[in-house]
Amino acid sequence: MPVAHFSGFVPVAEGVHVGVAEPAAVNIGLVVGTESALLIDTGSSPQQGAELRRAAEQAAGVPLSAVVVTHWHWDHFFGLDAFGDLPSYGHESLLQRASDPEVVALAKEHLVEPTSLVGPNRPFSLARVVDLGGRRVELVHFGRGHTEGDVVVIVSGSDVIFAGDLLEQSAPPSFGPDCFLKEWPSAVDGILGLVDEHTVIVPGHGVPVDRLFAFDQRARISALYGQVDHLIRQGVRLNDAFEAGEWPFDEATIRAALPLAYAQLAAEGVTPRTTLPLL
Repeated sequence: MPVAHFSGFVPVAEGVHVGVAEPAAVNIGLVVGTESALLIDTGSSPQQGAELRRAAEQAAGVPLSAVVVTHWHWDHFFGLDAFGDLPSYGHESLLQRASDPEVVALAKEHLVEPTSLVGPNRPFSLARVVDLGGRRVELVHFGRGHTEGDVVVIVSGSDVIFAGDLLEQSAPPSFGPDCFLKEWPSAVDGILGLVDEHTVIVPGHGVPVDRLFAFDQRARISALYGQVDHLIRQGVRLNDAFEAGEWPFDEATIRAALPLAYAQLAAEGVTPRTTLPLL
């Protein structure tokens, strides 16, 4: 199994820092106010969470007062147990995820004790604000996308936004079975409504990006869903879809996403025609 380690924090704006936690190369954020600091995401295990906590406290120079989890995936969520004495924030869906058999099995796969899986003690459905002293941090759920519970972190006064895995730079977006392809672009629209040419957007994985990158990736996700919808309405079946379409991502990404896209459209009653339309 790849070794878990943390690169350390580097600044992306005054009082805002980012570091990379392996083995999944996930971006960990640190926002520092005059009185306290907030950590964004917790790593892949309680042991890594403890390491991130020590690094954050050393880098911040003020006490760590809160932590937020952007979504339930193991590389962002499984370290939360290391912060049990602090206020922890996340979408309310994380409470159910912590005991979900799928998540428990994933914990065992990554050698994490399932009893260490905990949800946030300050869950919310839409938004929360955390005051760090001289700096407010807004935590917002713009809707379902990469998962059912994506949280975006908006750092006031710094023009920095942490997007979680709603945006990714180091690879194409991860279209897992728990994503919501149709709704994903609308969740990204929530981010785009807040940015200008100076905004730094920290994706879940990869280097910080700008609004043009975010616009482009949002358009590609929308195009993927739209192309599948078009093909299905033309009667194209799943096995023939890749060759029949024009795609916004690489072949491996599209072939992995196609069964999911077909299944989600079928759930909405959109299935390939089996008869010719009447004239």
